[in-house]
Amino acid sequence: MDIVGKTLGRYEIQELIGEGGMAHVYRAYDPGIHRTVALKVLKAEHCGDEEHNNRFLREGKAAGALTHPNIVTVYDVGSFEGAPYIMMELLEGEPLGDILQQGRRLPFKTIINIAIQLAGAMDYAHSRGVVHRDLKPDNIILGADGESIKVTDFGIARMEGGAGQETTQVGMMLGTPRYMSPEQASGTAVDGRSDLFTVGVILYEMLTGHKAFDAESLPTLIMQIVQKSPVPIRQLSADAPVGLQKIVNKLLQKKPERRFQTGGELQRALVRELASVQQQEEEQRGYLPLQVKWTAIMAAVVALAMALSSTLVFRAQSEALTHQAVDSGMSLAKFIAVQAAIPVLGEDWITLDALVEDAAARDTFRYLIVADHEGIVRSASDDSLVGSPWEPAGVQRDVFSRSDGSHVHELENAFNFRLPVLFNQTVVGRVDLGVDRAPLASALGTTKRMMVVLGFAIVLAVSLVIYIFNKLIARNLKLATSALNLLGSGQLETRISRRREDEFGDLFQAVNHLADGIEKQLEGTAFTEGSLHDVAGARQGLDVSGITRSMVDDQTIVQVKDSDQKPG
Repeated sequence: MDIVGKTLGRYEIQELIGEGGMAHVYRAYDPGIHRTVALKVLKAEHCGDEEHNNRFLREGKAAGALTHPNIVTVYDVGSFEGAPYIMMELLEGEPLGDILQQGRRLPFKTIINIAIQLAGAMDYAHSRGVVHRDLKPDNIILGADGESIKVTDFGIARMEGGAGQETTQVGMMLGTPRYMSPEQASGTAVDGRSDLFTVGVILYEMLTGHKAFDAESLPTLIMQIVQKSPVPIRQLSADAPVGLQKIVNKLLQKKPERRFQTGGELQRALVRELASVQQQEEEQRGYLPLQVKWTAIMAAVVALAMALSSTLVFRAQSEALTHQAVDSGMSLAKFIAVQAAIPVLGEDWITLDALVEDAAARDTFRYLIVADHEGIVRSASDDSLVGSPWEPAGVQRDVFSRSDGSHVHELENAFNFRLPVLFNQTVVGRVDLGVDRAPLASALGTTKRMMVVLGFAIVLAVSLVIYIFNKLIARNLKLATSALNLLGSGQLETRISRRREDEFGDLFQAVNHLADGIEKQLEGTAFTEGSLHDVAGARQGLDVSGITRSMVDDQTIVQVKDSDQKPG
């Protein structure tokens, strides 16, 4: 049927974009709302077949009854030129089956995200009475963003209350054989847990790159699905998250009651696993060797302690030096005030000038100012100040003030000492003496530099000691880890010969004890290869074809299973 160029209602059929076993898929466009859709039309050779017609229409009705972000949206179902059609959203992306066919491996986080969406879609469908029954990678479209998915092809979906629309009976096998559940493969009744088994099969393939069940003939494939467990994921993908492996193993249980019972339950388990994987990735990104991490922590603690203690010491030192400078300045100011009392009282400014000049010649202060009782400067180390009132400029804080009129102000570059000039306890004038703060600042700067150098030296010394100590600890931990890894790989002769009289010595002994115990447990299962058939003949129901053999420490270790699949 060539319908390209024709119209279906408002839709213009533009081109053929795909073809399956039952239908053609066309791109169609609605110019009214500028929407492009996919038009799926049953092939002409199937139009006369009632079963194919029913299955095709069932797909549209099943998907059309579902509105979920991870299930393809169906807009319309009808007939066009004698052929049934389904109008659905046009999906951008590629089938998951194509990705797996090409051998492309997806990141574990992406796999879990896909599984979370798939579980949510199935939970939604099952809650509305729809069981997909043909879930497979080809029916899962991975969006262009590489994360979002859409589930398609509900052609053989079972809908509750719709039994009259199905011509299949219990005992008939529906679905794609490789992705069937055991109950599907055996032709028994199925429910939503059958779809969850298929989710497990798909996850297994995504994690390992191998089919969970793979056989050349259909009978053998069915037997595998019903009776045989797939190869353990850890053997095919050793780096797969352990929690995700357990989830897949639970999904692949042969009995439905042993699986997750709902998609919601599965989704919650996957969300927890995703959080675990993300946390592990963050820890790995921030991974530091033990000796580096602990050294950095201890260095930071010591540096913080040194910074706090140095700050307290420096503050105490600064206060002590400031107090000493203030005491010295006060003594000098008091001496000058006493010497200036009589000249100020007698207004003997010549004698006062001689006194000020003599004091200034010693170069022990920045300035000296003597004023009368009215605050007029009568003599000063700076002659330009004489004859006018004077107040210190740029006062930053008052160091202290006394009831006798004494004040000490902290200026930007000096301390200003203001004392009254007294004669018989009567104020006859005042003295302002400016003492340079530079020597004090220099002393404090030297103290600060010495404390920084001392702190750095202490932190460096502590860090070096801690690093060496932690390296010794890490070396012992690596020794134990290496021994355990060797034991895990089957090298049971592995022992730790190092002796220590501490907790690490106890750890080494525990590892050796574990190795001894494993060897003792395996001693009773060592057989020669020529005696396998004798052993098999000695037991009834023993399946010799189920014998597995592995070499461990030059011994042949065998495991056999009886007809009930019980290990012996």
